Amino acid sequence: MGRDGVQLYWFSQLAAREGKAFDDMLPEYLAMVAEAGFSTVESNLTYCATDESTQAFTDRLKTAGLGLAALYSGGALHAEQAGAAVKAILDLAPRAKAIGCPGINCNPDPIGREKTDAELATQASALNEVGSALKELGLYFGIHTHAPEMSHNAREFRHNLEATDPATVGLCADFHWMYRGGGDPYALTTQYASRIVSTHLRNSVEAVWAESFCAGDLDHVRLKGLLDEVGYAGPLAVEIAWEQRTPNTRPPLESLRMSRAYVREVFAV
Repeated sequence: MGRDGVQLYWFSQLAAREGKAFDDMLPEYLAMVAEAGFSTVESNLTYCATDESTQAFTDRLKTAGLGLAALYSGGALHAEQAGAAVKAILDLAPRAKAIGCPGINCNPDPIGREKTDAELATQASALNEVGSALKELGLYFGIHTHAPEMSHNAREFRHNLEATDPATVGLCADFHWMYRGGGDPYALTTQYASRIVSTHLRNSVEAVWAESFCAGDLDHVRLKGLLDEVGYAGPLAVEIAWEQRTPNTRPPLESLRMSRAYVREVFAV
């Protein structure tokens, strides 16, 4: 499978907009991703909760002719229940490996305030535990981020990386969340490029999330150059998302096709 992919979060928004159940619509959405020219997807690790759900998910991927870029998880890794959160990820990881998933991206749960030093230390220990176990399975492990982790000079974002083992814990670089959270995505990418194991690609136009992955507020050509400097060859997963002022002017398939064309233009894949 190629490096090009789609993170399926957008389709949960699409299903909600249409008043439909995401899982019922998944075969149609996967077919749409393939028709747009993508070769992989990233979805939720919970699809590997049981042997039956894993098989059903695998069958849907095969029908669409798609592979996996990653599977995604959250987890309360900062708190007393961190051990349970670690176990929840690691219990499902062997099934993910068995169906050809190359890695797991995890966004530690936000809690509505900045985490304390003690909570961040607990979280880093949990991230190290997950990363070490996943490496033994032959899976990469990438820490994902949203806006909360970027506050106060990206305090939590930096701690997640600087207090963990680079050999086992990587970064799922979501450049637009770095930007939306108030960070400098170019400086952060330069500083932590060697940790990047996967990416999420989104853009905004005049600070509003765009209808497709396209030229806009973030310069992805510049970001591509920074990735090239460290020889990054991992997944390039488009993650369109709607917010209140996002335009709605075209069918989803057309937005996906335009996104695929822009990935090809910028990243030559």
